[in-house]
Amino acid sequence: MTPVSPPGDRDGPLDFDALYARYGATIYARCRQMLRDPSAAEDVTQEAFLRIHRALAKVRGPREALVWLFRTATNLCLNEIRAGKYRPVPVNLLPDRGGPPPESSLAAQDLVARLCRALPEPLMVAGWLYHVDGLDQSEIAEICGVSRRTIVARVSSFEEQARAFVTEAEDVRSG
Repeated sequence: MTPVSPPGDRDGPLDFDALYARYGATIYARCRQMLRDPSAAEDVTQEAFLRIHRALAKVRGPREALVWLFRTATNLCLNEIRAGKYRPVPVNLLPDRGGPPPESSLAAQDLVARLCRALPEPLMVAGWLYHVDGLDQSEIAEICGVSRRTIVARVSSFEEQARAFVTEAEDVRSG
């Protein structure tokens, strides 16, 4: 079996069809995970690929293309969430998967979704990627195109804002 070569290289232009064939499912899965809505995930995936198609000549290789697509799709999903189009799916409809119980993941996603409406985008992205997707700080730094130190600061600021949000919610609840 011959290994699949990446769609394009640093010296030549990327082939859009090969790029979509290789990364389309990954980006769709990412969007579906964030939005929990297959139709919205398809729309966001299509928009992310339309955007990279317009900028294809500027992208230098498949790794940069994947980072660019991942960042664009994440930002588009967060925009959907911020606009209030995010609708959580009831826990009993989610597929069974290994790891932490789905309730904790849904609770984290719900908290992040509510925070997304109030926080600046860089904090939203870092918080979502770290706390919901479980990426490490180096991976997030590469996706966001900033230093690891910047991501550490963003995650810290996000956590501070989240603690304040939870404290305020508990104060309102206890009344």
